[in-house]
Amino acid sequence: MHFDSHVHSAASPDSELNPVDAIKTLKHKNLGVIFTEHVDFETPKEGMDKTANDAPQGTQDFICDFDIYPSQYKHLRSNSVLLGIEIGLTAAYYPINCKIADAGFDFVLGSIHNVDGRDVFRSSNTMDAEIFCRRYLTYAKEMVEYCGFFDSFGHIDYIARYSDNTYNVFHYSLFPKEFNALLKAIAERDLAMEINTSRFGNDDIIGKLQPIYKRFHELGGKYVTIGSDAHNIQGLGRFYKKAIGLANMSNLTPVYFKERKRIICGKNN
Repeated sequence: MHFDSHVHSAASPDSELNPVDAIKTLKHKNLGVIFTEHVDFETPKEGMDKTANDAPQGTQDFICDFDIYPSQYKHLRSNSVLLGIEIGLTAAYYPINCKIADAGFDFVLGSIHNVDGRDVFRSSNTMDAEIFCRRYLTYAKEMVEYCGFFDSFGHIDYIARYSDNTYNVFHYSLFPKEFNALLKAIAERDLAMEINTSRFGNDDIIGKLQPIYKRFHELGGKYVTIGSDAHNIQGLGRFYKKAIGLANMSNLTPVYFKERKRIICGKNN
């Protein structure tokens, strides 16, 4: 079986997607679903590492409703419906995030939404693009090395999503040293790397991403998860075949996770 391994439902603050509708829609596409609800802490929390200098500087948390997730989703769980979490990687919230990651989820996706406490969405439009992309990659490498609690590294190209400035410079050829260090860190820890299809509607995206995933394989990477990052019905399972094509071109094996165990997609499951 194949899975859309990155879906946000109404349990996340930026989605109103009904989980039952998501399950039905993906079933029609012959895909299973892993819900990956948001966890990005910004408000200071008891138990956070106050010695870290990368606590996000927002005014409120961007997290799922833990009153309903995963407790009210557990009855939906099956071989084709799995429950995960998307955790924003920071040193400041490492102690809290470790506990959440160990709370019985099937899958933990580790993502970079903030760099040195600065929100990527805002900073990609205000900072020098090359400087910020370079720091994004080095910070991501630091978080991969520091945070050992996740299964797959999410949307490596997130920084290029919201700004033409970063979109135009986020290429392997411009930052080979930084890309190599990050990809090697992911590979050495036997982690998967996500192929996030949210930008695959752009004709040039596959060509821009393929050198990154090819290099991941060359540095010892073996596995990818595939996720739409959907927040609505229209996004579910989008461009899945394109993602499979990118994985094949890069000699990487699509997998999903159940009870934190890696399973190869389509292998009698």
